[in-house]
Amino acid sequence: MYKKKDVRIKCQHNWTGWDATGLVFNGAVKVNADITIFALGGKSWSITGSDGAWLNTFKNEGVLSKPFQVSNCAYGISWNKAFIEKYNGCPLKNIAISCSGKRQKGEVVLTRFGLEGNAIYALSPQIRDLLNTKGKAEVFIDLKPTLSKDVLLKKIEQSVHQKTSEILKKDLNMSSVQIALVKCYVTKNDFMDTSLLIGHLKGLKIDLITMAPIDEAISTVGGIDLSSLEPDFKLKNQKHTYCIGEMLDWDAPTGGYLLQACFSMGVALARSLNNSRF
Repeated sequence: MYKKKDVRIKCQHNWTGWDATGLVFNGAVKVNADITIFALGGKSWSITGSDGAWLNTFKNEGVLSKPFQVSNCAYGISWNKAFIEKYNGCPLKNIAISCSGKRQKGEVVLTRFGLEGNAIYALSPQIRDLLNTKGKAEVFIDLKPTLSKDVLLKKIEQSVHQKTSEILKKDLNMSSVQIALVKCYVTKNDFMDTSLLIGHLKGLKIDLITMAPIDEAISTVGGIDLSSLEPDFKLKNQKHTYCIGEMLDWDAPTGGYLLQACFSMGVALARSLNNSRF
């Protein structure tokens, strides 16, 4: 199909910048293009070629940009060693996590590094901002998001079991990893006090202390500042030059939405170019 439309794909051509006549590849090959569309990606997973090295080239041309940072990644926790050795790789299912006023339902996985999974990825902007400004980020895990405090209190008060751990397991249907996590972060006094315990079940506070390395992140934020672009993705300081995709500074949600948004930018730009004269 692309051959019929006279589309030519050139491999092993590394774009190295501009000169007075146009684009330069491999330091020597020059192309004078009518229209240039950049879709260079972010900086995570450099093994695939997405290393963000292009950013300095744009900065040197006066294009406003922001440094790359992780987004949609794991976040580090200073775990109790005995706890994480036993529960490393275990999931926390059907929970909700809150940070800086945003709440996300889903699940996470406990790892030796910290937490990862859709419920924590979605809070990346809030967590990253706190880590950047305060050096740590407090998140609150609701272990029973479908039950109110009053319902939990009623279930506990009506339980026929004597031990708190049995009540949590039998009456509240909590997993062994959930119960162990609560014990890890709650004092014995709070664990035995029903009202205090319920508060922890609905908002167990855990401190995140670091972000995963950028090369391990699902995606990144940073890149070309949106203020450098016209509404149709055209660079303000370059003629007939457009930028789309993850190379732009925006916090993309994961779960396929990042890809869909990048594809949508491509479609929107193609339609705009097809309807315009230049």
